[in-house]
Amino acid sequence: MKKIQYGRTNLRVSQLCLGTGRIGYLSDRASAFEVLDTYVEQGGNFIQATSHAYLPSLECNPEKSESLVGEWLNANSNCREELVVCARIRCPQGASGLELEHSIRAQIELSLKRLGARYLDIVLLDWSTGFFPTYEVMSVLERLSDRGLLRYVGSIGFPCWRIAEWLGRGAQPSRMRLESAHLDGPFTQCCLEELSREHRVSLVVRWPFTDGYEPLFSTARRVFGRTSFQVGMAWLFSKESICSVQFSPKVKSQLDSAIEASRASLSSEELSRIEAAYINCALPPHCPMSGEFLMGDDSAAEAQGGGGLRVC
Repeated sequence: MKKIQYGRTNLRVSQLCLGTGRIGYLSDRASAFEVLDTYVEQGGNFIQATSHAYLPSLECNPEKSESLVGEWLNANSNCREELVVCARIRCPQGASGLELEHSIRAQIELSLKRLGARYLDIVLLDWSTGFFPTYEVMSVLERLSDRGLLRYVGSIGFPCWRIAEWLGRGAQPSRMRLESAHLDGPFTQCCLEELSREHRVSLVVRWPFTDGYEPLFSTARRVFGRTSFQVGMAWLFSKESICSVQFSPKVKSQLDSAIEASRASLSSEELSRIEAAYINCALPPHCPMSGEFLMGDDSAAEAQGGGGLRVC
């Protein structure tokens, strides 16, 4: 699996980021281990835990998923140094001083306890409108880094202006630097791409089936002869601006499909058509007609399954 440099660090992370939030959902320990074993065997090294940022739901139980990942890490301790493990936390609204530091430290320590780990490679901060001044949060993280609890910092769902502030004067009092920006929604063309390139901040996106875009890729499936999931993932993997694509499988078969997509390629013309259709696709109810994806005189053949998604 292709590895890409993470921000300005010496870390190299796999193009497919394994979200573990759904590991253990309606599955047993053996199924969870099968997903993790397969991911690492296929060259993956970028694992994102759910952590304290989420409460248990029908599809996600952070305590169960992190504990299962922790069991797996304990059983495979020889590969821990090769993995990049991150977890996401939330800053309590309106907290400052000792309250803010206690909350951040407690979330990190809880995640480490569940994972059975000594440190997190990356702590991901969730955005909220009550997010406290950047310099104060960074100072807290710097102190926790000095204690050996974390190495680097990334963001999830931060608006561009907040990332720019973090990279600018708001972050000057601290040594901690923002190394990644994770999108918490569908990927679209945005100033975040330019910001990440200019400041070498890694851009991590989720798989694209959110907020009404799935019909677009369902149409693409009929054209390219692959599943809509694979077409969408292959499109994201093709973008140079994206460091990694985060996907949370429930079972091994879903992970296998994502790994196959990471090894696939689309022609430049096909990519342009998908790009234009995706960006111009209004949120539901619109989705493109098959003709919007058809390529020249071979369109009929492509629609029958002879499309351009190729496994390299």
